[in-house]
Amino acid sequence: MNIVGKIFVFAVFVMSLVFMSFAVALYSTHTNWKEEIERTSDQVRPGKPLGYKEQVANLEKQRKELEEEINSLVTKVKASETARDNVIAQIQTAIEEKNAALQELRKKVDDQERQRDDAQKQLAAKSAELEEANDMILALRDEIKTQQATLDDQVKRTSELAVTLHEKESFLTIAEERQAQLEKQVANARLLLQESGLSVESMPKDHVPNVKGVVTAVGSDSVELSLGGDDGLQKGHELEVYRGGTYLGRVRVVSVRSDRAVATVLRDFKRGFIQRGDRVATKLDG
Repeated sequence: MNIVGKIFVFAVFVMSLVFMSFAVALYSTHTNWKEEIERTSDQVRPGKPLGYKEQVANLEKQRKELEEEINSLVTKVKASETARDNVIAQIQTAIEEKNAALQELRKKVDDQERQRDDAQKQLAAKSAELEEANDMILALRDEIKTQQATLDDQVKRTSELAVTLHEKESFLTIAEERQAQLEKQVANARLLLQESGLSVESMPKDHVPNVKGVVTAVGSDSVELSLGGDDGLQKGHELEVYRGGTYLGRVRVVSVRSDRAVATVLRDFKRGFIQRGDRVATKLDG
């Protein structure tokens, strides 16, 4: 036998050992399934699983328990669905009520917005009217100020006119008294001239005496002089007015009494404001 044959023999021997090991392991793990199926729980040995019948019984028991649990859950689900439907119905009712309330609220909001818009328009109109009224008030105030100033001027002018009128009345009273005196003097003079065989027409009319005096009172356009008929003044005589070396103007006698006379200021000759105490003369010294 050569070396190849020896190798094959050894290989067969090794394979035989391997197959024997497989057979031993297979036998040790072999299970009698019939016995396992027919075995009950009291035949179970420690470390061994339950038999098929026992497992079936347990499973049947678990199935019944699960069915009962399923039926209980179905009942609960139905009750839950009923409760859910009730809740949904309540929620739907509440939603509808809320929608109705929301619609009403929106309607109120729309009404309030319209009222607000109307109020804003009215406010704008009132603001424009107020601004126009303020402008009118300002214009009226300016007009009142102007009218007040005019009224003040008129009152002042009235007061001045009243003073002037009073002065004129005083001068008129003086003139009337002087006129009465002059008429008496003229009447007496005419009698004397007639007794002397003379007439008034033969007397010189333009003779102006050379006299000097002072201004005793001043009106708006007239003055009162300290000279009168006793000094030879007559109605129509003109006198020059001066203050120191300053020429102020000329006055013309309009009424005469014995010791005083009233004269008007001639505007064409006016050179200054005449005051009480200014000097007057029929002729100025050269």
